[in-house]
Formats: sequence, C-alpha cells, structure tokens
Amino acid sequence: MGPTIAICSGAWPLELFFQPLIQAFHAIGQDAICKVPQSYPAADPDSPPERNYDSVFLRAHVLDPLLEEGREIVVFMHSYGGVYGPESLEGTSKKERMSKGLQGGVVAVIFAAAYVASKGVSAIDTMGLDPDNLPDYLEHDRSTGLVGFKKAAAKAMLFHDLPDVEGDRLADLLPKQPFTCFSTPVQWDPYHDPNFKGLIGYIHTEADRILPLERQQHYVKSAGIENTYIMKNMSHSPHHEQPDLLAKVVVDMMKTIIQGK
Repeated sequence: MGPTIAICSGAWPLELFFQPLIQAFHAIGQDAICKVPQSYPAADPDSPPERNYDSVFLRAHVLDPLLEEGREIVVFMHSYGGVYGPESLEGTSKKERMSKGLQGGVVAVIFAAAYVASKGVSAIDTMGLDPDNLPDYLEHDRSTGLVGFKKAAAKAMLFHDLPDVEGDRLADLLPKQPFTCFSTPVQWDPYHDPNFKGLIGYIHTEADRILPLERQQHYVKSAGIENTYIMKNMSHSPHHEQPDLLAKVVVDMMKTIIQGK
C-alpha cells in the first residue's frame, strides 16, 4: 500500500472544499484524506491556548491514527495549513520512527500556496499583519474571538478564477475561525530537523492574489526548501480551479522526494 496524503486545509476550513482534490487523487490511485475541526473551544481571553487548535486536531485525529496503522504519510498543506501543519510533525518522520523500531511515518511534506512559520512565530507574524489592526478584508468579532473573511474580498482574492456563481457559493460557505489560531506561536518546526532533511517541497501559485509569488519564494528560501514547482497562472485555490492538475503535481513531487531518499 502506498502513502496516504493527509491534507492540511487553509484557514476558514471545510472538508468539502477539498473533495475535488481528494477525488482527483483517488482517480489516479492515490489515497488521501482531509479532516478539520467541526467546532472550536469558546474564546477565553484570559486563558489563550498553549498550542494551535488546528495543530492539536491534526495530530490527534489524522496523523496519530495513521501512524498507529503503520502507514506512510505525505503531509500536504495549503495556505495557513503551512503554519499549523509542520508544528504537528514532531517525531513523525519515517527515519526517526524506524530508529525506534516503529512502523510508518511521514515520508514527504509538501506546501502549496502556503505560509511558512518557524518556531516561535505565529500565523499573524508570518502573514505580516498587525493583530490590533487587521486588514479590511477580515472581520474580527472580539466578543466571540472569531475572525471571518468578508465575502466580496474572499471572492476577489481566493476564488477569482472560478465561474461567478461558484465563487459566490464558496465565499458564502466560509466559516469563521478563532483568532487564537492565527495568534498562537508555533511550538516546533521541521526545517532544521535532520530527520526531515530533503523531505520538504513547495508548490508555488504564480497568479496568487493573497500570497504573492515573491512572498512564497521568500518562505522557501528562509526554510531551506529545495524541491519546488511553479503552477503557471494559478490562483490561491488550485484545489478548486484545477484539482486534477494539482493532484498530478503533488504526486510527482511526492515521488521525487521519496525516490531522492
């Protein structure tokens, strides 16, 4: 049995957003899953979380069950998924697990249009945002601690290459998410862990309106990522725009990384 691709969604996640990509993976014989929290703890300004809720969920509900089955895992991270996804990988590499007599483990880590945050850095930090003065396209309800993406901005920045009706539909579906997901610093990263050396790749989206190509390239350089690919004229949402192409690019990069080891 080949590796399972564990999809780390971006912010304001819904599992259904990644169903086209999962179907594209399955069509080429590749196993893939995506799970996201169905709810978050109520906001408590006096007791912020020690670790990102999404990182904890990913480890407990996606990675650990696969590891318990002895599965090989490719972690695919989109957008904000590149912040909490790597944090959850401590001790999961196949190399480290093999040294402990354990089966399975992470064999590749692939970013796509993703933010990259090293240990001690939050999503807000790596996005270059002021936590006390968020951009106009976001709305922060301080009474609930939730942050939302305004519909018109989401349509223009995330779904602009989709048909108008589809862009409207997806923008209407975007849920809200705790501000603490974006403000909690990363507690661990794999970029200097020798067990992850050579296992990390990055897929650039050339026509990204929310995460410009130059910023993506900066992240790649800062993290020392060597395996890269540029999807020409691609928006921030390739899993919606061209899921079949994205699936092929991910699988090809996965094979390159695995064969390189």
